[in-house]
Amino acid sequence: MKTAVSIFAVMQALFSVLAAPGGLALPREPTKPQASASAPQCETSGTSELTITCAYAAGSSVDADSRTAPRIILNRAVISFIPSNESHMRIELTFTNDSGASITDQRVVYLAIDDAKGENHMRRPLPRVNFMKLEPGKPTKFEETLLAPAFAPGRYIVSIWIPSSDPSLKFDPKHNFLISSNGVPDSASGLNRIAKITVSTSGRRKSAANPD
Repeated sequence: MKTAVSIFAVMQALFSVLAAPGGLALPREPTKPQASASAPQCETSGTSELTITCAYAAGSSVDADSRTAPRIILNRAVISFIPSNESHMRIELTFTNDSGASITDQRVVYLAIDDAKGENHMRRPLPRVNFMKLEPGKPTKFEETLLAPAFAPGRYIVSIWIPSSDPSLKFDPKHNFLISSNGVPDSASGLNRIAKITVSTSGRRKSAANPD
């Protein structure tokens, strides 16, 4: 009888420990790693006409330098075109002025597309993109329609090029303006990388946020 009572007492005590908030924790399954929420997110739709939609998160102000002042965030980009032929490329770019003040320095903004070798495939100014129109803290969308060339099979990198407003420094990457969005600014080239496009011979085309 004493043995039965002792076993019951031990089981009761163990149950109390497991039930207590600070008691022994039962083993849990390891948590699967998740993709960073701050990384650029891109999706592609369509076949003959390709539409790339990308969303971006604000980068850290700790990494800011003279080329990121005033601080401008690229929130979203949408690009639609027909890669196999010369076509009208429709572009939507949403920016936010995160500097807390109006922007007085107007720069010409370009859409730049380079092939896998880094050679220029397309450079087009975006005359409707005017950073002076950005109100502090308010996302603003600019829309453009450009004439784009045909794209041979291969990989292409889409960038936003914002050179210096000084004509003598236009082609000096050290004076290009860099956007403060995660995974976008490339300090070496002075370009803002916003997407990667792969055109295949089968007509299937893909895109991703950042070039390798």
